Amino acid sequence: MLLHTIAFFTGVLTLQFCTTLPPVYAYLLVPAALLLFRWPRARIPAFLVLGFFWAALRSEMALAPRLDANLAGKNLLVEGVVLDIPRKISPRKTRFLFQPERLDAGSGWVDYRGKLRLSNYAAIEALHAGERWRLLVRLKQPHGFSNPGGFDYERWLFEQRIMATGYIRKDPANRRLQDGSINIIAVLRHHLIGIFNAMNDHRPTLGMVRALTVGDRSDISPQQWNTLRATGTSHLMAISGLHISLVAGLIFWLARFGWSRSGRLAERLPARKAAAVAAIIAALAYALLSGFNIPARRAVVMVAVVMLAIVSDRYSSLIQALCLAVFVTLVIDPVAVLSVGWWLSFWAVAIIAWLTAGRYGRQGVGYRWFYMHIALAICMLPALLMFFQQASLVAPLANFLAVPWVGMLVVPVALLGTLVALTNEMAGQALLGVSAWLLQLLWPWLDWLAQLDFSLWQQHQPLAWTLLPAVFGLAVLFMPRGLPGRWTGLVMLLPLFLVRPDKPLQGEIWVTLLDVGQGLATVVQTRNHTLVYDTGPRFSRTFDTGQAVVVPFLRHQGIRRIDKLIISHGDNDHIGGADSVLAAYPVASLLSGVPAKLPDSSAEKCRSGDQWRWDNVAFSILHPGPASSSTGNDASCVLRIEVPGGQGVLLTGDIEAPSERALLQNLPGFLAADVLVAPHHGSATSSSADFVKAVSPEIVLFPAGYQNRYKFPKQVVVERYAAIGAETRTTGESGAITVRLGTSTASLPKTSLHREMQRRYWQSR
Repeated sequence: MLLHTIAFFTGVLTLQFCTTLPPVYAYLLVPAALLLFRWPRARIPAFLVLGFFWAALRSEMALAPRLDANLAGKNLLVEGVVLDIPRKISPRKTRFLFQPERLDAGSGWVDYRGKLRLSNYAAIEALHAGERWRLLVRLKQPHGFSNPGGFDYERWLFEQRIMATGYIRKDPANRRLQDGSINIIAVLRHHLIGIFNAMNDHRPTLGMVRALTVGDRSDISPQQWNTLRATGTSHLMAISGLHISLVAGLIFWLARFGWSRSGRLAERLPARKAAAVAAIIAALAYALLSGFNIPARRAVVMVAVVMLAIVSDRYSSLIQALCLAVFVTLVIDPVAVLSVGWWLSFWAVAIIAWLTAGRYGRQGVGYRWFYMHIALAICMLPALLMFFQQASLVAPLANFLAVPWVGMLVVPVALLGTLVALTNEMAGQALLGVSAWLLQLLWPWLDWLAQLDFSLWQQHQPLAWTLLPAVFGLAVLFMPRGLPGRWTGLVMLLPLFLVRPDKPLQGEIWVTLLDVGQGLATVVQTRNHTLVYDTGPRFSRTFDTGQAVVVPFLRHQGIRRIDKLIISHGDNDHIGGADSVLAAYPVASLLSGVPAKLPDSSAEKCRSGDQWRWDNVAFSILHPGPASSSTGNDASCVLRIEVPGGQGVLLTGDIEAPSERALLQNLPGFLAADVLVAPHHGSATSSSADFVKAVSPEIVLFPAGYQNRYKFPKQVVVERYAAIGAETRTTGESGAITVRLGTSTASLPKTSLHREMQRRYWQSR
């Protein structure tokens, strides 16, 4: 079973690295693979082939309802069902999933079943889960930021089977439809949310109780998330394997105890089998209450595998049960391998299986419990560093108390409260308040651990080849006691931490224009120094590209400090992420065209003539001049970087034609550059003909969002650069763009496009 599962999993995983799905004729390999089942030794490659093509077939089916690119940005009428509870993003914005049944693009209704993720900017007063609506919407194909180390939003949308995103247009056509069936589970969840909203309990932990019961985590504050991440307890706020398994185990114990009290019932069906069926039903009910998301589905499958083994009298080891659960989840949903949660949950169970299989000892329960958390924290390091570039060092201490406290006290009381609330709202709210109070008792412990200086370990993303020796090293390190040489496992872990990403050579620079939508963020690396020029926009109270793009990129590259941060000017699309960057990284020097808008009192104003040299690379501020009275876009800091041999990069912020004329008049001989980050995202108010001629770049980079409302870069500007033979690239289409300039005049700038390097079959073209 183990080898067959590994083969099937390998086939499924291999597909996820393909840029396109296999052609129809390739499926002829499937009958050949089935024929191989006649020979036992040939079954392993047969399972691999079947895994690959099963994943391909399911992916074809998942992508079938993808939105036609010609419909993007147009007014469309859709009819369908609100799938989940609309979540409040800001005072005027909510977001929800919508399952359409049909669509009208102006030429009549046609069937359409692609799931949508819609935003409502107060276009409709109230939407409730389970209701059927007719809505006027504007949609676009899935698209997200594409940056090294950043969250892959497009992959997440595909994993969730979301085929388009968009927003509701305010229009009389928007109306609720009375006909059709109602989603009872969605209505029940909405009713429970209403009970939470009506509570007068102002405990800050009530939002976490809400997450543990109905899966709505929108009321957990950013500060609470920071504490959970720093203590390695984020998993406690997700209805997944841990909580569903605990609920199933509790119901199994109660059902077996009650069933065995009746001799007549026990004669008809053994108590353990009846309890196993009850546990499956309880796990499924809890998962449905949470919205039946992907982690919850995996947990139900795992519980069902174990309980059905009891029902069928086919007891198996934990490792066999794990293999069967992996196989079943991949048959049901092969795209699950794209989920970080899928890897983390099964890796954690595999570790537990390795640590407990065949181990016997006389240590007390407390010792074994604490040892398990220490071992889990160490063994989870490779996965956590690979996916998040950080791991909690205090997780064993936090989870030692938090797991039983939340699992044995908070969750049972919270679930009892939700059940009681369905018949007696006041009594149910009282129990939910008790659950929040229990969680609040735990919080000071987690908060104290999170504030320790060493609570969170952060580093670069490990190189892929270091994972294999790390896994072997962990297996050796946690061999049963008494085996000699277990310490050698530590040696195999060292590459995970010591092998660092490549860095520029002396006299070389790497310039990365990050994909932050309609905004600008650039990272310049020399051999031993890092400069960040702008930090992209802030979109809401809880989301900005400094936190979501710039910081993950810096961590991915193994950068531990910023030597100079330049905020060109005060527009949100340039300064919006500055607070997050300053909070995450020590900054040695801070320059800005608007120093008064930055929280750091040490910020200085950019001034023409400022120069410095790092690793044989020259940096010069060209604008604004000491006597400049420019404001707004024209106050942007302009930076020129030059490597030995004369190759140069020009970063211009949002300067417009007046500042371009000033530069041409004051510094006409200093504007030439091989690489230009186009002024003002390619606006027609910038990139004047004389400026373009003076810079004469080989490569022009436009920091412009995908299908942005300003339609940047303007076609006239693109044509102006094309006329001088410049190569043009846009972040919205190419993702992050990295340009490497060498130390020789003979070497041309080398450009790499992150979206092309990470191209996958589910991405929009």
